[in-house]
Amino acid sequence: MIPLYILGLLQRYGPQHGYKIKKIISEQLSDFTQIKLPTIYYHLEKMAADGTLSSSNEKDGSRPEKTIYYITEKGIEAFQNMLKDLLVFDYHPSFPSDGVFYFSDYLEVSDITVHLDTYIKKLNKIITSIQNHKNETLLFVPDEMKTMVNIIFSHHERHYQAELDWASESLTMLNL
Repeated sequence: MIPLYILGLLQRYGPQHGYKIKKIISEQLSDFTQIKLPTIYYHLEKMAADGTLSSSNEKDGSRPEKTIYYITEKGIEAFQNMLKDLLVFDYHPSFPSDGVFYFSDYLEVSDITVHLDTYIKKLNKIITSIQNHKNETLLFVPDEMKTMVNIIFSHHERHYQAELDWASESLTMLNL
């Protein structure tokens, strides 16, 4: 997924250096991607080696030299193929924490309820953060992108809300 976002950002915003790509990902994509920012440079180098990106070194006055990355024709084609592959909507959630309930006979119920309570607080903060980020984002995106922005944020907010509902219900059941 990281190459998809790098290629898409370079196509949308034009040539960028690695730090700027990391900044855009952090500011605009962190709510709905699981990109570890330190891996960006690894992917940039790998994509430059495979020809989906090209690069040049530029120096701006007394500042250190920066490597600027450009999307190539091969990169544009790869980006389009990746997007088309994602059109096959699929959903395979994984819930590792279900193991806690399966093996709950080896734990104290109070340990589970304490962690569920902490998890509920965390989910509430995440949902609030997503809602705030959506409202901030809608202030600066072009009108033609607002529907897509709402779709993205709604998708994530609903998943977190479903998880919050499940955690709250589970905590209630355990406290009976």
